[in-house]
Amino acid sequence: MTVVTTSRKPLPEVRSLARSLAFAIGGGYVTRGKAGMGELLSLDRSVVIVSRSGSYFCIQVFSGDEPPVDITVRSFVVEERAGAITRGLFTSDSSVYEALKGRIDAVFAGEDLPGHRIVFDGTQRKRYTLEVAP
Repeated sequence: MTVVTTSRKPLPEVRSLARSLAFAIGGGYVTRGKAGMGELLSLDRSVVIVSRSGSYFCIQVFSGDEPPVDITVRSFVVEERAGAITRGLFTSDSSVYEALKGRIDAVFAGEDLPGHRIVFDGTQRKRYTLEVAP
């Protein structure tokens, strides 16, 4: 099970995004507190950290001894989801898909999604659309 957490002192929107991301990929959300990377990696070999840096959001994926994957998110929109829930991440950015495959549940959506996007379904009938910086 992948562990999803936040930066040490997250804004409420970062915490909400991280919880919904954990739900979408079938991972577990862990409150970060003062935990360092060693402690997080002792919980699971796969760790996702969601943070905010200036006007951008950052999603870092750590998997064992492999170098981390950094995904820069310009913005995200939360909408009410109509219909059945779909698990996993769907991306229209081939570089994001290549970086994530084998680490977390990601599907290349190709032309079904416009631009450079990641889409996933969260809890409480929410659908997240993240605009990825190319």
